[in-house]
Amino acid sequence: MLTKILEIRNIAIDTYRKVRHVVNPIIKFIIALLVFSNLNSAIGFNSSFTKTSIVLILSLVSAFTPGGVMVFFAMALTLLHVYSVSIYLAVLILVIFIALYALLMRFSNGNAIVAVLIPLLAPLNLHYAVPLVLGCVATPVAVMPCACGVAFYYLIDVIKDFSGVTLEDVDVDILIDYYNDILNVMIDQKEMYIVIAVFALVILVVFLLRRIPFDYSFLISIGVGAVINIIGLLVGSLKFDISMSVGSIIFMTMICALIAVAADFMKRVLDYTAIEHVQFEDDDFYYYVKAVPKIKISMSNHNIRILSPGNDRSQSADAYPDDEDYVSAYSEQAPGYDLYNGYDEETGDNYQGGYDDGYDRAGRGGAYDDGYDGGSRGGAYDDGYDGGSRGGVYDDGYDRAGRDGGYDDGYDDRNGDYYDDYEEEDENMAMKYAMSDVEAEYESDFEEDMDFDDKN
Repeated sequence: MLTKILEIRNIAIDTYRKVRHVVNPIIKFIIALLVFSNLNSAIGFNSSFTKTSIVLILSLVSAFTPGGVMVFFAMALTLLHVYSVSIYLAVLILVIFIALYALLMRFSNGNAIVAVLIPLLAPLNLHYAVPLVLGCVATPVAVMPCACGVAFYYLIDVIKDFSGVTLEDVDVDILIDYYNDILNVMIDQKEMYIVIAVFALVILVVFLLRRIPFDYSFLISIGVGAVINIIGLLVGSLKFDISMSVGSIIFMTMICALIAVAADFMKRVLDYTAIEHVQFEDDDFYYYVKAVPKIKISMSNHNIRILSPGNDRSQSADAYPDDEDYVSAYSEQAPGYDLYNGYDEETGDNYQGGYDDGYDRAGRGGAYDDGYDGGSRGGAYDDGYDGGSRGGVYDDGYDRAGRDGGYDDGYDDRNGDYYDDYEEEDENMAMKYAMSDVEAEYESDFEEDMDFDDKN
């Protein structure tokens, strides 16, 4: 079962590597489409920006650009919606976005897309998988884009709360009070700080544990990170009196841990039963190395080539693979083996080598053999072309290459004619060629005696 799973994994990875230039833009396009659609449904104050054409254009551009461009479009779309209801709120959101984007671009290290994934996955509580995966594949710097994503998610709630507030008589004091209220609400988002702190701790713990050289460090680090996520969120909710669903936190954290394990499985599979300890030195250091090999499964690739009597007989044997997985056409695994089951309809005898439907691996000279290995010189049954005959010798009943009286059913290799009346005259024809060989041998012996007498 495990071998089959590893084979499926290898097929998936190999397929992805071949089409990654197509698959990656498609995945990014789908993510961008979901992100922009989610923003429009949450804060779609201006219907002009919720049109399908706008969303598709932004998604299409994001599919072929770095993740930071998608984050920029998401912030710009949010800012445009906020501007349509309150220019003063838009100014404050702009300042916050500039600070977040500057931090994100400085410390993202290729993980900028995390800032929009967390707001997308948070409604389903699947965002717990983000720090677990980042701890396995990234560095502690990934804490920054993760924190920006959490802040972006809770900032959307603040925008929805203050989008309906209108300012009639605007002066400096009113604006200061207005901004103070918004900042106080953001500061009071204790749940946001708890999530940021827990996610940062999970990333650091998973990163540090997976770097310690002990067996199954990656799986153990994910498990420990999941436990820290559950305990951290529960302790934080109790400490700051925040309402969180305990059951939802535990269940969804377990689901996200399985997602992280699946992601790590697709990235690496290690064989801890074949660990090697290597020691070597150079001019400055002496090294102790623990090498854990990756499990690699050689894919079974059965290439079967079947040649029927109507196919081209001049095809070279090089066209057939020379590997251990090759299935000989006359083996029991080959299609057509049971068709004749090694039975010779002409003589009533069984084939010695079974039914060969096209190419015999035993005969590597490119000879075409429709019944038995033509490369065997024991006068075996050959129902059309004598693979053992040299230079296309015509065999009308007697195998000239195999001198044991083998049976050949009368295929004319020179012109391709088949003698249908051969079956009726097979005994006479065999006798004829047998006598001709005896006469030829007698004449050869007579000529040698004459030559010997002449010399004497």
